[in-house]
Amino acid sequence: MALPDYIEQKLGTSIIWGDSGGTSPTVGYALTASNLLNGVARNGTKADLGADWSQEYLVTLVVDLGTAPTSGGTVDLWLPCSIDDTLWPTGLNLTSGSPTDGAFTLNTDLNLRNLGGPVSVYVATGAATQVTVVQPVIWRPRGRYVAPVIDNNMSQALRNLSPSGTRVILTPLRSVIND
Repeated sequence: MALPDYIEQKLGTSIIWGDSGGTSPTVGYALTASNLLNGVARNGTKADLGADWSQEYLVTLVVDLGTAPTSGGTVDLWLPCSIDDTLWPTGLNLTSGSPTDGAFTLNTDLNLRNLGGPVSVYVATGAATQVTVVQPVIWRPRGRYVAPVIDNNMSQALRNLSPSGTRVILTPLRSVIND
């Protein structure tokens, strides 16, 4: 049996959460971050990664602020998962058992701890940048269903300035064996 010449990774089709109304990129799932106040968290609508979901995803967090951020403020991204779309961590906005776009119940940080650790964190440097793309990170889902949670600790509200706006982007990484 011959060995493969090489294994490469290819990008799959991205899953994007954000406010509706943006023109690029196309938003597939709701996560209303426009006017999300300081000290407030919100979860997005659940996405189904499919029965044969990828083992790894690139996670990109795009943060849109109305003014230059105060140094040291953060926007934290959490990606809670469910194996069967019925068992979800505490605090998520649930409709008929599934997460929908809505307020995430903060409870002295305990509900965030139930989500595991943050997947991506934007830390403001005080630069004049108002739309920031956080360096993508590799994430491994713990279940077929996922609903992002963003926690704003920027001392100012987020916004959604079309066409970019605050977004969460999951891009599957697929390993391909080439002979």
